[in-house]
Amino acid sequence: MNVYRLWTSLLLFFMSFPMLTYCYSGADVSALLTHLFTTEGYNKKVRPLKDQTTAIEIRVDYFLNSVIDFDEQEESLKISGFLSCAWVDEYLKWDNASFSNIYELFIPQDDIWKPDISLRNTFKSFTGLGASYLNVYVTSNGVVEWNPYQVLESTCSVDITFFPFDTQICELKFTAWSYTQSHVDLDVGSKGVQLEEYVENSEWELVQTSARETNTDEAAVFFTLKLKRRPNFYVLNIIVPVIFLSLLDIFVFVLPVSSGERASYAITVFLSMAVFLTIIAAALPQNSETTSLLSVYLMLMISLSTFIVILSIAELRLATRDVNIQPIGKCFMFFIKCSNVITCKVCRKSVAPTRGQLSSKVKKRNSSDG
Repeated sequence: MNVYRLWTSLLLFFMSFPMLTYCYSGADVSALLTHLFTTEGYNKKVRPLKDQTTAIEIRVDYFLNSVIDFDEQEESLKISGFLSCAWVDEYLKWDNASFSNIYELFIPQDDIWKPDISLRNTFKSFTGLGASYLNVYVTSNGVVEWNPYQVLESTCSVDITFFPFDTQICELKFTAWSYTQSHVDLDVGSKGVQLEEYVENSEWELVQTSARETNTDEAAVFFTLKLKRRPNFYVLNIIVPVIFLSLLDIFVFVLPVSSGERASYAITVFLSMAVFLTIIAAALPQNSETTSLLSVYLMLMISLSTFIVILSIAELRLATRDVNIQPIGKCFMFFIKCSNVITCKVCRKSVAPTRGQLSSKVKKRNSSDG
């Protein structure tokens, strides 16, 4: 029993030892902040380097939360997420032993120096990242971690050639606006684009991400998102009906001319094609750089429907015309003769007798003559 109590006491002692070692009060934190910002005279307007001729290295990663909206007409991408920026501030270092073993601090982001990183290819307003109520995480060795969460809206060029089976590539360009690469060096972190908390979008599938740095004098990093459209909605509501309407165009000439419904049938199919073309045009961006193959197909089908409507009306006119009062003109007669020539050739080819049939007919004639 005494041995059990001894081991229990030792276990509790070692468990409480780290807590006793790193225990500090609010007064200790206040003293550390006074030392850093008052005694040491921290100035957030100065880059946190003792050698101001060198560039400060900042590691940047992007944690994507969701794709909120992708507007093809306005060519804009709206996403939510946050940048993870880390750098070393040489003026925010302290000795742990001198300040009750305080290892970390949380400081409002507006109280220290931070790079003026912003989205360069923003769609609407040009604003900085973060907010005044957000804090930065600072360790005793001067490492600063800044994670500003923000809803971003960027421009994105849209290629609608293979709509609705298209894939779009959007690029986010973050730059330190006031600095060049000789002052601030933005580097892509080891993680790049992180998808740990990513929520799938119902219309767009995220198929690939990448990150790269710029080789120019500009301090900037690029994050690329490759989005693939989910085409099920457009296939069921646009493509399948358009294919069925295309098949209906063929059956216009099955209706007899005497019924009087051929022209109205052709006009109905033509108007249906025009409606679907209007729907597709409303969903696509208003630019002339690329043209959707689906729109081209609809234009061809509308042209064919226009020709069928004209032909149906002309046939109806000829069928109801009194030849004695209004004789057929030379133009119509030309088309009729061409049609008869083609029909006769086809008939001759289809009913042309074989050599065996010709020889049997000759024998029959000879026997009848004999």
